[in-house]
Amino acid sequence: MRFLGIDHGESKIGLALGDNEANFSLPYKIVKAGDFFNIINDILEEENINEIVLGLPKNLNNEDTQQTEIVYDFLNKLKEKIKLPIHLEDERMTSVMGKGMQGRYLREDSRKESRKDKLKIKSDEDASSAALILETFLKRNYGI
Repeated sequence: MRFLGIDHGESKIGLALGDNEANFSLPYKIVKAGDFFNIINDILEEENINEIVLGLPKNLNNEDTQQTEIVYDFLNKLKEKIKLPIHLEDERMTSVMGKGMQGRYLREDSRKESRKDKLKIKSDEDASSAALILETFLKRNYGI
């Protein structure tokens, strides 16, 4: 089965693709939050997605946060828009891990990077976080 991982953010949404049979989870793309519901069905069709995995933010004590409520609202809108199964996956630490995945590409002196480069790296972190959310789900449910 093909999966779409989602890391919801207020301004942009990180997406990842995964497959439990081919055993992969990879960053896919970043979309502007305002554009997401206009293009989600096209993405699902183009990528032959069977199920969705949405990251659910919690604090380290496993309690809901303000962001948790925002994601629940997003989930409800997503359920109205699509008819595929949607799974929630704990996303604690995936943003930090996503930064670590991208960090290996950064130079020691980041002051020399342009604003454009820094924004690209931040976008890559969002897609990497979505891939980590999806990877966690696939490992837990399919032993991948």
